[in-house]
Amino acid sequence: MKEKPHCQLLDIALATVVDAVIGTDAHDRITFFNPAAEAMTGWRSSEALGKSLTQVFFLIDQENDKVIDSPLDRLKHGPAETAGMTHAAVVNRRGLQVEIEYSAAAMYDAQRRFAGAVIVSRARRQTAEIALQSSNESLLANADALFEEKERAQVTLNSIGDAVISTNFSGRVSYLNIVAEKMTGWVQADASGRTVDEIFRLVDTTTHETIPCPTAQAIIENRRISLEAVCVLIRRDGEEIAVEVSAAPIHDRNGGVVGAVMVAHDVTAARELSMKLARLALHDSLTDLPNRALFSDRLNQATTNAQANGGFAALLYVDLDRFKHINDSLGHAIGDKLLQTVARRLLGCVRSTDTVSRQGGDEFVVLLSDIVHIKDAVACAEKLLAALEAPYRIGEHELRVSASIGVAIFPDDAREAEALLRCADFAMYQAKYHGRNNYKLFNPASELDLLE
Repeated sequence: MKEKPHCQLLDIALATVVDAVIGTDAHDRITFFNPAAEAMTGWRSSEALGKSLTQVFFLIDQENDKVIDSPLDRLKHGPAETAGMTHAAVVNRRGLQVEIEYSAAAMYDAQRRFAGAVIVSRARRQTAEIALQSSNESLLANADALFEEKERAQVTLNSIGDAVISTNFSGRVSYLNIVAEKMTGWVQADASGRTVDEIFRLVDTTTHETIPCPTAQAIIENRRISLEAVCVLIRRDGEEIAVEVSAAPIHDRNGGVVGAVMVAHDVTAARELSMKLARLALHDSLTDLPNRALFSDRLNQATTNAQANGGFAALLYVDLDRFKHINDSLGHAIGDKLLQTVARRLLGCVRSTDTVSRQGGDEFVVLLSDIVHIKDAVACAEKLLAALEAPYRIGEHELRVSASIGVAIFPDDAREAEALLRCADFAMYQAKYHGRNNYKLFNPASELDLLE
């Protein structure tokens, strides 16, 4: 059934009049509350409806400072159907007293039984002006407090070292702090309103596949979300930054999710340090060659693969001849630079699949993985000797060094990695014993020669 035109007109009129109009039922429960009543009492209509009249429209006599009975009492129990204009003060929701004048009229059902009432009230002129002034002062105070709070929050967000980005419920960017602007390459004016995944592009550290920002998940699941793995942020200019990211939902005062805030921490330096420490744990600090630990792992892999494929692996133990004399006469600084140059020459003689390791001092080991013929190891030894014999220019010094090389073959000379290393070491000593600057293939008789 359509609402009658005069009912619509009445609703519009009651919503626009300056007088506060409150309707109740027979049990004093509020059934109607117009906007003027909201302004006078401080109660919203949605909150006032269903409450008792005295709970929302609390009246006192200012002269005697006592509570005034509900205006409905006279209508229920008195002979009059209308209570005339009366002066009083209503205590609004903030506890302030507003002087008013009000009247009340009873409503009856078809059997002339009391069905409720309508109370119409208005603020007295002087009181209204005072209330307006008080309201304006309060608004100004609230505005100042709000500005100070916003300024404090802005300064705080721009002072922290992490990037802070907020989005609305739809995932559109609404705020970036200064760190976020620097980190992403986007300024607030350009980023505002764009999708967060466009502003904060994340990819997987290993695969470089796109990773969605955690803000959407935080909104959907209404909880804090952290990305466990270290991600890479692709800046607006294409530069990559390692970041740790987390997001949390933003709630309104009723607890509803209205958006999300994301915090990102630049871990590029920490990640580089971690990688450097990890590398130092497996590489020689002077030459940056694999150390004993890494070499042992690669040697085990090479022997396992050779055994599985029916192939060979070769180990060449390289020891510089008379290096101690150079180190003692010219100093450790010259000796260290010489070792670094030797490491580079050794690397230049082998394949990328082979391994050159510094075992300590002036001793190096070359692992040739997956060779076809034993003669391949011999050819490599000859190449190493020629490369190391060439003159070295270290500062003002021109140096010449040679090397003694021992060669052991897997699985012919040994079937265990450690045993193979000992065989190559014995062969190297045999090369030194026979005049240096040469190589020797491992031969069990070599041990006997050394004992003679």
